[in-house]
Amino acid sequence: MALIAIEEHWNLPELTSAVKALPEDRGDPSVVFDELDGNLERLHDIGDARIAAMDAQGVDLQILSLAPPGTQPLEPADARTLSRRANDIAAEAVGRYPARLRAFATLPMADPEAAAAELGRAAGLGFVGAMVYGRTAGTPLDDSRYDDLFAAAAALRQPIFLHPQIPSRTVRDAVYSGFDPMTDLALATFGWGWHVEAAVAALRLIVRGTFDRHPDLQLVLGHWGERWTSRSSSSSSRPTKTAASSPQATPAPFSGSTSHHGRNSNDSSRKWLTHPRGRSRRRRHRWRRLADGSARRTA
Repeated sequence: MALIAIEEHWNLPELTSAVKALPEDRGDPSVVFDELDGNLERLHDIGDARIAAMDAQGVDLQILSLAPPGTQPLEPADARTLSRRANDIAAEAVGRYPARLRAFATLPMADPEAAAAELGRAAGLGFVGAMVYGRTAGTPLDDSRYDDLFAAAAALRQPIFLHPQIPSRTVRDAVYSGFDPMTDLALATFGWGWHVEAAVAALRLIVRGTFDRHPDLQLVLGHWGERWTSRSSSSSSRPTKTAASSPQATPAPFSGSTSHHGRNSNDSSRKWLTHPRGRSRRRRHRWRRLADGSARRTA
């Protein structure tokens, strides 16, 4: 049984610098996680060292994606430039290791027209979908300006991976503050806030009628597996999910799915919960996909 890891982050140093240079109300403080426990070195590598780590952990195929927040908080011009550069670099890596790597595209969401165009370009380069976030500079993903993007994604059969993002500063101050700075950040991100933000974004897409207008649109909701199992004995702070699938196939998400890996078969899959953006402190569980689409831990 081959293992496909579908949310395997990497980083572009110049993008990280651009995000860090943003005003506080537009930046993303969760980028500090990238620098913990040696993560930065691993995030910057999408070459031989990554393949060696995959071999060591029995992972057959990775789906690469930029670490949060991608280009989402940038101004349109910067978002366009860095999205294209990131996608070119990812495509080159996939070209070097075609049997081991695939990639989700990075889109310049601050420019919806350019985002749709970049998705089309990325599909032509062999990308297997795109990773986006629930809002861009206060504009929710369900806004009508993104309708052309969703139409393009449906027509191209490119799944849209909805990744959690940090809540707005106003929400963080109101709901997730009052502790020490790192605890505030943890609570607003992997502790709880990320998942609420992703859930609200998905619900808004449904209520807005996005899937009625684009019935062939495929949406993958990331990180929900973290809520399926107890975290009480884990010191992990940003888990990454690994799913089993066919060695020739990329994951097959389905419309409106809340499955992180979009499986729709009845066989077992293996899941790892690991240290943030890394590959240490593993906990292994076995899950069984049920006929009704739910999942149950079997060991």
